[in-house]
Amino acid sequence: MNYRVPTILVAAAALLAGGCGSDKPASSGSTAASTTSASKAPYGVYVRTVTKKDLARTAGHRDEHGPNQSTPGTGRYRLVIAKGAAQDVIKVTGPDGFTIDMDMTADAANLRLTSYVDPSRASFCGPEIPAPATYSFQSEATSLQLRPKGDPCADRDSMLTGSWVKS
Repeated sequence: MNYRVPTILVAAAALLAGGCGSDKPASSGSTAASTTSASKAPYGVYVRTVTKKDLARTAGHRDEHGPNQSTPGTGRYRLVIAKGAAQDVIKVTGPDGFTIDMDMTADAANLRLTSYVDPSRASFCGPEIPAPATYSFQSEATSLQLRPKGDPCADRDSMLTGSWVKS
């Protein structure tokens, strides 16, 4: 004997079975989207003045032996922390217009500077100093406080450490 179940009954049974087995409401979205959280980075544009005191504070671990390395100048610096297409970026521009940019990630209390966007164009320190560094931050509505967590690069430490004002 040949038993054939009409296709419509099979489709209806599959739909009913798909909803069985859980009292929880169905999720609306993919697992990847539900596990990722928004970045805590303090996005914005900030300014501060780098002083001779900042440079003196880091003089003990400054190494300018690499090619084209020199002590950063004093004056007004601009800091941009921006959301990038693939990764967030931090950019520092000195009073002379020279800009250094690094890829970064952030959590609720730290900025992790991971690599230079283009090390052949600009870097804080020469190739003998590791690029990665972590800075703790405290962000208010109009200001940002950065502190190094063991940064081996004196130039980056001199420029980034301190109080920044949102512009």
